[in-house]
Amino acid sequence: MNLRSAAVITALAGTLAGSNALATEARIQSMGGGVKLWTIEDESNVFDFPSLLSRWGNRVYIDNLQPGALDGEQFPNGRFGFHYNLSDETVIAFIGVNSNSESRPASNGFNIAGNMVNGFSTLGVSFQASQALESAGGTTNPMDFSGDAIGNTDFRYGVMFATQLGASTRFGISLNYAADNGDVESPADAERDQGATLIDLALGLGVDLTGSELELSAGVELGFFDDARDEPDAGTGLPGDQLEHFTGSHFGMRLNARWTFDFFDQTKIVAYGQFAYATQSVELSNALAPVPSGDWNGLSFMAGADLRIEPFQDVIVSPGVGFLIAQQTLEGTNTVDRDADLFLALPFYGVGVDLKLADWIDMRFGAQQFVTALRQSTTAGGVTQTGSASDVQTTFSWGLGLNLPVAESTVAIDLSINPQFFVNGPHVLTGNATGPFAMNAAVRYNW
Repeated sequence: MNLRSAAVITALAGTLAGSNALATEARIQSMGGGVKLWTIEDESNVFDFPSLLSRWGNRVYIDNLQPGALDGEQFPNGRFGFHYNLSDETVIAFIGVNSNSESRPASNGFNIAGNMVNGFSTLGVSFQASQALESAGGTTNPMDFSGDAIGNTDFRYGVMFATQLGASTRFGISLNYAADNGDVESPADAERDQGATLIDLALGLGVDLTGSELELSAGVELGFFDDARDEPDAGTGLPGDQLEHFTGSHFGMRLNARWTFDFFDQTKIVAYGQFAYATQSVELSNALAPVPSGDWNGLSFMAGADLRIEPFQDVIVSPGVGFLIAQQTLEGTNTVDRDADLFLALPFYGVGVDLKLADWIDMRFGAQQFVTALRQSTTAGGVTQTGSASDVQTTFSWGLGLNLPVAESTVAIDLSINPQFFVNGPHVLTGNATGPFAMNAAVRYNW
């Protein structure tokens, strides 16, 4: 399997998914990431389960500050949030994310429909469909996903709301909006008129029972894209023949569930599942010659369970196991570039640990391993060529949490640190040999 699959597999699990004193995505990544976004109790859970927002009020934070730059842009995919208690049972939150299709990690087509904030879905309205050979010169290899997104969008607004409906029921809603547009006039009419919109709406319901709790959520993504480009007349400069015209669309849906229940002593079982489906299309017309279109659809199912063991206060040990099945189909007009490609992770398993060493410092570490199988095929001219591969991928993580008392509250700083620190020492501080010191960082203050 392509070596890039290590990052891909981790991100696949990351489309899913403690102590309440510490809560950021940087913290979760230092414990292994992936499904820990679901199974460790943390405020990052709210983006997949909006009803949990009612537990995380009155705070301000910046999170997911992963180093890197795109055309001078620092911290791509970093985010900030402000949560405010309207009452003891009602919380509203505003979210901002520095994210667009170019800075977002590219998807290989098996990542179906994650939430727009910390899910793995690409923010291009028709990214997958644009990989079809005829529509954008893509590739038949599903592990090669370096093509451009048709219909780029930038994250603009995010708002969330959650409230208690009764003694044991919670309700939450999340709305995220991304868009991009640009017009070029030459001299008076549009030479290029481009616009893209992507909307993500999710509803969540939580039920608190004796000895257990159930979280349910459903999300929908809708995207539209249009790009009209005219060729000006050489003599008058006015628009003449249409040079090219792109249109694209995206639809995605996801159903998430998490059930946490007491097992024995200070141990809980956290069972989870997700079903996701998405479809995209791209059409490209040209005044001189018609250019074929591309269509993509995919679905995935993931399920598993973690033990959440708390042998002592502020100590969490979380081993777990799960499986993932995903498939995708990518078609051009004349060629089926990916003929129902299939991806299996049977199983993936791992562990995350969070230890309070002192009142002001926590140490975290984790690891995950994926046993995977990939089937890929291409159909052209009535002939189908099929190949398959299997692999084992293992990842490690490590991090620290600093807790600084301020005005009857705490400022929390979380660092997800490159594990190469243990073998390369000071080189990690400068980034000269192994990459930056902190792979992810966050700062939070709550009151």
